[in-house]
Amino acid sequence: MVCWLAALALSSPQAVLVEPENGALRGVEVGTSRQGFSGRGYLTGLDQDGDGADASFSARKGVYEAAVRYCSPGQPKGFDLRVNGVGLSGMLPATGPTWQTRTVGRVELAEGRNVLRVEKGWGWYELDRVEFRPAPAPKPPRRVAPKPCDPKATPEARALLAFLAGQYGRRTLTGQVGDDDERFVRDASGRSSAVRAGDFMDYSPSRRERGANPGRHTEAMIARAKAGAIVTMLWHWNAPSGLLDREETRPDGGRRDLRWYRGFYTEATTFDVARAMADPASEERRLLLRDIDAIAQELKKFERARVPVLWRPLHEADGGWFWWGAKGPEPFKRLWRLLHQRLTRTHGLHNLLWVLTVSDPAWYPGDDTVDLIGVDAYPPDPGDALTGQWDQLIRRFDGRKMLALTEFGGVPDLERMHRLGVRWAYFVSWQGDLGPRKSGAETVRRVYGSPVALNLEDLPKAGRRGF
Repeated sequence: MVCWLAALALSSPQAVLVEPENGALRGVEVGTSRQGFSGRGYLTGLDQDGDGADASFSARKGVYEAAVRYCSPGQPKGFDLRVNGVGLSGMLPATGPTWQTRTVGRVELAEGRNVLRVEKGWGWYELDRVEFRPAPAPKPPRRVAPKPCDPKATPEARALLAFLAGQYGRRTLTGQVGDDDERFVRDASGRSSAVRAGDFMDYSPSRRERGANPGRHTEAMIARAKAGAIVTMLWHWNAPSGLLDREETRPDGGRRDLRWYRGFYTEATTFDVARAMADPASEERRLLLRDIDAIAQELKKFERARVPVLWRPLHEADGGWFWWGAKGPEPFKRLWRLLHQRLTRTHGLHNLLWVLTVSDPAWYPGDDTVDLIGVDAYPPDPGDALTGQWDQLIRRFDGRKMLALTEFGGVPDLERMHRLGVRWAYFVSWQGDLGPRKSGAETVRRVYGSPVALNLEDLPKAGRRGF
């Protein structure tokens, strides 16, 4: 018995501390002036592309939680690590002048030698050490009752929510923006995406006034639904007024494009969403309602065709880069609820499943207006399993709302994600340089051919599934 216990202790994974300053340094220095560090110092001077360090360490094979001890006195910082070549990135809150330790996600370590690579990330912070702690076996998310936030949801919307809930935690639906990138997926994998994403951007009245032509985008998305795909729609809402419509020269001599077609960005408009929400009689409020009513006409085409929509408006508000999030959480939450009320009550649209893409709890508008929670992620390495982002949201919404990867730069490694407990309801790859080509044809083939992926060919036929 004693020998057996001793052998078990030797074979069980143990926590591993890695001091990156002991590795091979690239453009950084070993600092010692900030008190309280461990080891012989800490990494400082992470301020240029290519800066970082590579440190080898030994471990037992298994899943580990990664914890970073760092100092960022003034601002939050984005970090970028590689563990055995696989990315682990995310955000680190500001710390003030002291060291803090933050768990940032889970990784897989190999038996024996492993390599930690520290990259610059956002730079301008100090990194003391990284600790890898043995993690319990990840659990799949709890079942979510498929009850729409809209009590009058159509049978098709209810059937779609029930279908997603039935797959949640077991398989992840594949998804794609753009026809060119979908053709790349089909050519690489021989399979098609289950979810197809569209954008009402060019239906925005301030774009139509300037000659934007959406063509028959709505009708094309309805046709995709009739061919079997699940449809998700977002809206890069061009500001209703106040478009700067100009170019500027930056202090560094570069050009800043603020022309009308970038009018959904905060920097390209003077439109004040806080004023619009504070004064129902204001011209800003009238223009908001005008724009919502215009998009309602497109959504009604989906409803008449009995097509449910994973509806994802006002995305990434908590980032502040879009005008609908420029004035903070309170105006945003009021706008979200106004949009919900205008579409469901005034226009009687009940074919929508409402997908909210914000992470900060202060921006949450309430369970009664949200069906799913979305994450938009563009990690430097598409192989990043996004365990940090998943863990933050699953603590809040497990068993309450399903989580979806509503935008992703590349194609996510679904099997690694599932091994680490990250099980999105669906993912949607972005397009162009941030689409599936970023991951490459071989990765697309592997992901779309995985048993944990659910492709268009795996869906029940449209006429037999209720949506």
